[in-house]
Amino acid sequence: MKIIIGSIKVAICFSTLIMAIPFISWATQGISNHTLIQLSKPATSVEVINFSGRSVENNKIDLFCKIKSNCCYNIIVERSRNGKRFSRIATLSDNKQIAEYALSDDNPLHNTNYYRLKITDNKGNVKYSKLMIVQLYDTDDLSMVSVTPNTSLQDLRINVQLKNRAYIVMKLTNDKGQEVIKRKTTGKEGLNTFDLEGTGSMIPGNYHLEVLINSRDLLSLPLIKELNAKNENIQMN
Repeated sequence: MKIIIGSIKVAICFSTLIMAIPFISWATQGISNHTLIQLSKPATSVEVINFSGRSVENNKIDLFCKIKSNCCYNIIVERSRNGKRFSRIATLSDNKQIAEYALSDDNPLHNTNYYRLKITDNKGNVKYSKLMIVQLYDTDDLSMVSVTPNTSLQDLRINVQLKNRAYIVMKLTNDKGQEVIKRKTTGKEGLNTFDLEGTGSMIPGNYHLEVLINSRDLLSLPLIKELNAKNENIQMN
C-alpha cells in the first residue's frame, strides 16, 4: 500500500469483519449473496463525497476518496474478494472540514475487488461507506469496470477504463428479464464515467446489471434494491 496524499498510515495487521446491512441499499449477489452497495444517508457526522478507483500499471489499483466532516475521525480502508469478509489495508485520519486521500493498492486480488470505508467519528459512531466493486480485465480493449452509487444522486455510477476507443452497452433488467434501463455510448481511451440516471428512484426488487464492451467483454452483476428500514427488508437467498 503506497501513500500518495493525506494522513494515511498503512495497516500492519489484518482483521476480518461482516458487513452491516443498511436500511436502503443496492445488493450484489454474484460472488456473495450479502454484498451491499449502500444508498442510505450517513449515520455519522462524516460524509463520503467521493469514493472511486482505477487500474494502473503493474496490476495495481489507485483508490481515491473525498471526506467532509466537522469533527475528527478515523477511517479504515477495507478490501474483500467476495463482498462478505473484509480485511484492513490502510487507515486514514484527519480533522479537516474537507480532506482528500489517494492511496495505491499494490497487491489487489485477482479479477474482482470489493472496497469499503469503515468510518468512526469522535463520538464513537460507526458507519460503512457505499461499497465499490472493481473488476480487472486483461483484454485488448478493457482494463477495468467499477460500479458504485453516485453519492449525490444515489444512482448507480459505472466507470469503464479502456485501452482503446470502444462501444459500450449498459443494461439493467428486472427479475422478469424486462429491460428497465439501457444506455449505449462510445467510450474514449482512458477512464469513462457514466451515471445510470433514475436507478436511485427505482422500486425495491431484484435486478441485473450488464456492461458490455465491443460485444465481447462483459460485466454481469445481479443486484437487489432493498426496502426502506420502516418496511420489511427483502431477504437475500
